[in-house]
Amino acid sequence: MSDSARLDDPRLGSVLVDSLEGSHVALIGFPFDEGTILNGGREGGRLGPEAFRRFLPKMGAAINPEYGVDLRKLRVVELGDAQGDSAESGREALQALVLRALTAGALPFCVGGSNDQSYPNASALLAHLSKHKPDARVGVINIDAHLDVRPPLPDGRHHSGSPFRRLLEDPRFAALGGTFIEFAAQGSQCAAAHADYVTSKGGRIEWLSGLRDEHGQSLALSRFSKAL
Repeated sequence: MSDSARLDDPRLGSVLVDSLEGSHVALIGFPFDEGTILNGGREGGRLGPEAFRRFLPKMGAAINPEYGVDLRKLRVVELGDAQGDSAESGREALQALVLRALTAGALPFCVGGSNDQSYPNASALLAHLSKHKPDARVGVINIDAHLDVRPPLPDGRHHSGSPFRRLLEDPRFAALGGTFIEFAAQGSQCAAAHADYVTSKGGRIEWLSGLRDEHGQSLALSRFSKAL
């Protein structure tokens, strides 16, 4: 379909801009899946950022008539991918990109890749708040069947199962009054020792089984709102 035929149906591509200055959202890619493989998972996540960028411009609509949402004034900039010759250097590059977005006043939107991206994302936020808003309070919600608080491998390498252990052991998180919630976790996917670890660190677990009432109605939205 030609661009002229889309004039009355703008898609998300219409909100993409070239400059970080004045942008509301910054798209950042983490094209690494080494952390997933180290944790026994399947490779392929490294292709996620490229696939996301391929489909995003045609997604839509920019104006949602059902909910009365108009995104045409939203400015979304592409900051590119974290670069590196290993997952470790990729995580360092990711943290730098996220910090750059936060410093510019944009909301980072990170697309992986392996879930070990979660700690460098959080680490950048902790660095930003510690420097610019030391009285702020920070909260993290992990929406996942898994808790992702496994220890690193014996050789010290971190992986997709360990990002939130790194977060909970970061003194900056406690200093900023950190609140941590595991949302929709499934007991069949989580070791009891890891659940005990989360609660011992002051975290809270909202199990998937508790997100419906006795009539089978979903409580997810209300529980999530309270978590926020």
